[in-house]
Amino acid sequence: MDWQNYLELSADSIEDLRSVGYLYVKQGCFDIALDFFNALLVLNPGNSYDESMIGALYLEKGKYLEALEHLDEVLKIDPNNYLVLLNKAKTLFSLGYRTEAIAITKMISNCPDKKLSSQASALMEAYL
Repeated sequence: MDWQNYLELSADSIEDLRSVGYLYVKQGCFDIALDFFNALLVLNPGNSYDESMIGALYLEKGKYLEALEHLDEVLKIDPNNYLVLLNKAKTLFSLGYRTEAIAITKMISNCPDKKLSSQASALMEAYL
């Protein structure tokens, strides 16, 4: 069912919900933010931003398998999303999958975004 149309929500309304969810993330209210982003996925399925936020929130909450599920969904759509790859590497390290996590961090350490590349290098150094 197309809930967005059924509830007559405009694209602006969806963006407003996304902004509120993000504000809860910024305040550290991860459970509430997770509710917002899960609802957004129902209203707007397949949105990679919402999916990546859910993955990041599950990672923050220590729910690594759930995080991995959502992060992998984003990577199916955007395999070169370095931020999502970094979160996936953190998740894999937390699950004990060092070999795969190190391979991902090595790849990210060469990305053009210097902030992400330095975070990837630091993460890799922490686990070597």
